[in-house]
Amino acid sequence: MPPVPLLELPTSGVHLWMAAVDDPAIDEARMAAYRAWLSPGEAAQGSRYVFEKDRRRHLVTRALVRSVLSRYSRDRRPPQDWAFEANEYGCPHVANPLEGMPPVVFNLSHTDTRVVMAVRAGLAVGVDIEAWDRRINLDIADHFFSRDEVTALRSLPEAVQRERFMELWTFKESYIKARKMGLSIPLDGFGFEMAGTADVALVLAPVLKEGDTPERWAFFQLRPGPDHVVALCAERGPGAAHPPSIEWYQWVPGSPSLPVRVECGVSRMSMPSLP
Repeated sequence: MPPVPLLELPTSGVHLWMAAVDDPAIDEARMAAYRAWLSPGEAAQGSRYVFEKDRRRHLVTRALVRSVLSRYSRDRRPPQDWAFEANEYGCPHVANPLEGMPPVVFNLSHTDTRVVMAVRAGLAVGVDIEAWDRRINLDIADHFFSRDEVTALRSLPEAVQRERFMELWTFKESYIKARKMGLSIPLDGFGFEMAGTADVALVLAPVLKEGDTPERWAFFQLRPGPDHVVALCAERGPGAAHPPSIEWYQWVPGSPSLPVRVECGVSRMSMPSLP
């Protein structure tokens, strides 16, 4: 079999990959091959899930990460040779970087049926995916949203409050994931203002401004289909005058060809001016 074509690791943009957990191409034989890629720790983690659907999602997620990272490996590193470790907040990163290449930065999010992975070189990135039909209680906004976010949310007609909640929630998740500090960043210590139908702006409480600025980040919201919403938080490069580019790929299990590029329009975006 010919070698898998490589992709160039994006230095100014972001590559997004989506996997379908229930993809029929992921049969028992392929799942067995994926299990052989796992580290002992990953295998142990997967075995702790009670339900088969969760064990399958975990395996697909790990296979996605390992196979996608190998797409950028100039030394043709096989999927099973990647090693990972977590920072003090439990956020994973590559433990055996590629020689002669910028650090590979990635982030993951999943629903029951979809897994999304964001990949780029060197700069921070966070991604979150949610299903539109996720069961939610809007009252949790009072505990996890900023005061201004709650006020703006409650001022909307009831018919659109749920959609706005999902937009805000995914943006907030993408930001804390890009910061790689987990819930040590209080969810009510920052918020998002949405002007019109397409703009969004990050607002930081004074306590968070000591270690960050809104100008550091660009935000995007994407609709990869009628059932899901995705938010992306991407660190801007030094002096960047334009938003990071986004390329979206559908993960095709076991495919030796170039990945399937898909179109996914941006529904909201922010690109603050440099100070």
